[in-house]
Amino acid sequence: SYIIGNPIVVSDPSLVHIFGHISFGMIAGAISLSLRYVFLTGAFAILLDADHLLQFFNIEMIGRMVHSIPFAIIIALIMIYVFGKKDYRLAAISFAAIISHIAFDVWLAQQTLPGSTSGFPLFAPFTVEIIKLGGLDWLYLQILAIAIVGIIAILNHKISIKNYVGN
Repeated sequence: SYIIGNPIVVSDPSLVHIFGHISFGMIAGAISLSLRYVFLTGAFAILLDADHLLQFFNIEMIGRMVHSIPFAIIIALIMIYVFGKKDYRLAAISFAAIISHIAFDVWLAQQTLPGSTSGFPLFAPFTVEIIKLGGLDWLYLQILAIAIVGIIAILNHKISIKNYVGN
């Protein structure tokens, strides 16, 4: 862990950064075919950067720790626990929002400095090893986010039909 610094200086919170995260999230959520989930995925994607607010306190922390697969799983499980098991789409869009957030970070780094990579502790807190992503990794991550939402939306639809027919 280390002191990351002022988020306004270190993280460059530009309009491109903010609306890019929202857009990538909304793209992932679009496959749900629900306007509510499209907007929620966009909101969740930018909400992930709320960890930058901790930087104002100049406390030591592991940078980008919420940009990890275990964190995405925990958030998805919390959504299932808090909002019930009736609709797994909330868990899927929560997980997908984190994946699409990482995808946008990688894409933005590529646009800013072609050929560059972005590093994330993808398996934190189990290991804080930084995994470098670059090239078309952003596209693969975005496709993964879309696939997660799509698969859960299809399964949710099939379960809804089965329950409707069964009643």
